[in-house]
Amino acid sequence: VLLITHVEVKSASLSPSAFLAVVFCFQPDMTAGDSWAFRGSKGQVVIRLPARIWPSALTVQHLLETGAAACSISSFPRNIAVSGLDEEGKDTLLGTFTYDSDKKDIQVFSLKSEHYKAFKFIKINILSNWGNRKYTCLHRVQVHGKRA
Repeated sequence: VLLITHVEVKSASLSPSAFLAVVFCFQPDMTAGDSWAFRGSKGQVVIRLPARIWPSALTVQHLLETGAAACSISSFPRNIAVSGLDEEGKDTLLGTFTYDSDKKDIQVFSLKSEHYKAFKFIKINILSNWGNRKYTCLHRVQVHGKRA
């Protein structure tokens, strides 16, 4: 499990109840092929958010440019599960979805709102990729929600 603590926070206002989009680029460069690659077709990352939030959506982005040999479409995440973690590490499943490699490079997925619980940690569990057995690439994710 990789724990990420450096994030960029975007907010429409400075109000404590402002909606947040917490952005993490696994590599700072936005050029094709510059993603975080981990071994195998499964993996997970835990992101420590700058504040507790009620998560509402997750955005996953990949660069779908041809010639990006380092991260081909076969290495993109396919099936993804997202959980919120409380301070004791107990996870609450917020949603599962499929990143469709035939659609746009930026895809937004709604998270379950019936839990309506605030979290400081979000776990992104890559359950499978699009066929690459050697590695999976993850480029950029955004966690959207309202500050608790």
